[in-house]
This record gives sequence, C-alpha cells and structure tokens, in this order.
Amino acid sequence: MRIAVADREAHVPQSFRRILPLLGHQVVAAAATGAELVEACRREAPDLVITDIKMPDMDGLEAVRAIRAERPVPVIVVTGYQDRAHRARAQGEEVLVYLLKPVKRADLEAAIARVQGE
Repeated sequence: MRIAVADREAHVPQSFRRILPLLGHQVVAAAATGAELVEACRREAPDLVITDIKMPDMDGLEAVRAIRAERPVPVIVVTGYQDRAHRARAQGEEVLVYLLKPVKRADLEAAIARVQGE
C-alpha cells in the first residue's frame, strides 16, 4: 500500500519510514501538521492514512474529514489519547483502527491487514 503518515513528533514518521517498507508498504508522504497531511494526500493520493490526533494548526481528525471530503481513504489513528471522547470522535470520522502509542510493529501490521480486508 501507498501510505501517508502524520505526527507532530518527528521520530514517529521516521519510525514508520523504517517499519512500513519491511511490511511491504511504501511511505509516500510524511507530515507534521494536519494541513500538511491534507496537502500531501491531495498530491500523492495514498491508499491509507496513518495519523496522530493532536497536531499543530489542524488536528488529525479534522484533516481526515478534509481528505475524505475529496476522496475516500481508510484511516488508522495512532495516538496517546485513550479517553472515550477521542475514540468517539475517531469513530465519527470512520477511523478503521485506533492504536495507542507506542505502537508495536505487530500491532501496526495487524491494523494494516484489517484495513486491507475491509
């Protein structure tokens, strides 16, 4: 899959750039803000978006809404927020998988397999 990743913490997209190719996927864009993610998805048309919720300028779920207004794409949220309010917002944006940081490779692999099975 061609994947766009976003997180305000630079080490997270770097980690995805290392792990995802080992799982047979390509990182086509990495963003640090919601606005960057939206623009990257316009430019690259990824098969999957993996994003954090809390980011500068536009949070990840607002970015997902903007991206999906232009074209449908499955989403995995990777975040440190485990409260019900954030999970409910993610469900409202039809996020397929909600993972808590730190993400283990096996959990990421299972999440992507789930997305591919949808």
